Amino acid sequence: MKAQIQRLAPLALVAGLSLIAAAPAPRAIAGERPASSVAEIQARHDRALVRELSEYLTANPKAADRDQAYAALFNKAIEHDWFAEVEDLARGYVKTDPDGAVKALAQIIQTMARAHAGHYDEALTRFRELIAGIDRGEAQEEFTTTFSDNFAQAAIAAGEFNVARQAYAAVLDRFGESPSLRQKIQADLRRLDQVGRTAPTFTAQDIEGRTIRSSDHRGRYVLLDFWATWCGPCVAELPRLQEAYRAYHASGLEIVGISLDETKEAVVDFVKARKIPWPQVQGAGGASDLVQSFGVVSIPATYLIDPEGTIIRLDLRGKALDDALARLLKKRPAGAQAGAVGSRAANPTR
Repeated sequence: MKAQIQRLAPLALVAGLSLIAAAPAPRAIAGERPASSVAEIQARHDRALVRELSEYLTANPKAADRDQAYAALFNKAIEHDWFAEVEDLARGYVKTDPDGAVKALAQIIQTMARAHAGHYDEALTRFRELIAGIDRGEAQEEFTTTFSDNFAQAAIAAGEFNVARQAYAAVLDRFGESPSLRQKIQADLRRLDQVGRTAPTFTAQDIEGRTIRSSDHRGRYVLLDFWATWCGPCVAELPRLQEAYRAYHASGLEIVGISLDETKEAVVDFVKARKIPWPQVQGAGGASDLVQSFGVVSIPATYLIDPEGTIIRLDLRGKALDDALARLLKKRPAGAQAGAVGSRAANPTR
């Protein structure tokens, strides 16, 4: 299962250019608090690198090593999702170097910056321009698959399902002769088609031996969370899920975890160590059946089901999860009795 359902590697495209050697670690700024983790140290280093590269390119627009500098800048921005910070530089590069060596990187920056700003019509236009300019071939197909997933997932998380469909359609139009890519995108489109439809019914057994039925949660919102202990993004999202559960469980939110771990012991130990309060289904308890029923093709994957049993959102994570639950549910004091809230819910699809 792990080999079949796995998030694609983070996006990075070098386009045959050697990147600038890592700059020396920036010295601490006066008054800046000490870093609390290695990740924070690396982020500060990368922020300084992006800032210095931006200043260098602004001051030296015709430098001999400008493509090398742009490649390093754009790759680092993509790595950290710092699209807005370098959008102007990316736009300028595409305008002045329409056939430049790192044009594809600049187009990625433009596409994702527009998406993160909520301007999905503009983002889709930039996406189509990028896809249209990519030559067919195995390496290009892999890049296209990875980036289209990144862009489509951003649209899906924002509830922009039609944008995601059009993005996948553009990829099919360009690379549809590839059987593997066509099969993958068709699976992605089938999953998107579930939004607005009644969720598959299920009966499963959690890791404590209790029976869980989909009908048990009618009248409440249910977030199905497909995850695994070996899935880094899944584990990283856990604190936000726990906070959402604390904030909205009394108002009508349930969470059901579906673990793709191969052993029950791994899940039991993890749930106990992290003090996860919602039920978990694994292995023989019915996890594989649920993966098939809901058409899960990669993890993390979430499905938000409304009180009437309809799938209304997919892949809610991060701020998108907070925003959606805040619109649908009101926080109640701990211990307050929760009732059906479906009739009062706002339109959840946008």
